[in-house]
Parts: sequence; structure tokens; C-alpha cells
Amino acid sequence: MKPKTLAIIGLLALAGCNSAQQNLEPLPESLTYGETAANRKTQAAPGTMVQNRFMHEGQMVYETYEVQPDRTYKLVRRRMDQSGPAGNN
Repeated sequence: MKPKTLAIIGLLALAGCNSAQQNLEPLPESLTYGETAANRKTQAAPGTMVQNRFMHEGQMVYETYEVQPDRTYKLVRRRMDQSGPAGNN
């Protein structure tokens, strides 16, 4: 195979890895957790980013949601911090 062809195949493979969106499963205390999550709506404008934070199994969890056109929340990002809430290290 030619080097140019190999480079193109490599770039396409890398692009496929980066474009796959991770589906985050809600945790207890997440805004989208449980039976009432589908009924939870907001008055915020679609596209608004909403922050949520809570403790889960001794870790501080920081979540970001995007308000959808139907005014429901979509979990788009989660970060977990091992150190717990600020000031309790």
C-alpha cells in the first residue's frame, strides 16, 4: 500500500474514535435518574447548559446537562472528583 493511502486510512480511523459520543448513564441524584426523569422539564431556553453536583459513593460528581428543544435535560458531561467536596480534604 502507498504511504498516502495508509495515512488516509489512519486519519479516518482516528476521526471515527473521536466522533463517537459517549452515552452517560444517570446516577442516583442525577437530574435524569429514575421514573420521573422524562417528566422533568425546565423553563430554560433550549441549548442552555445546566450544572448539577452531588456526592456519590464518597466522590463528588459534577454533571453538565443541555436543555433540549422539548425542555428536557440531556446529560452531556460528567466529572468525578476523588477528594470530595471543597474544604473537606
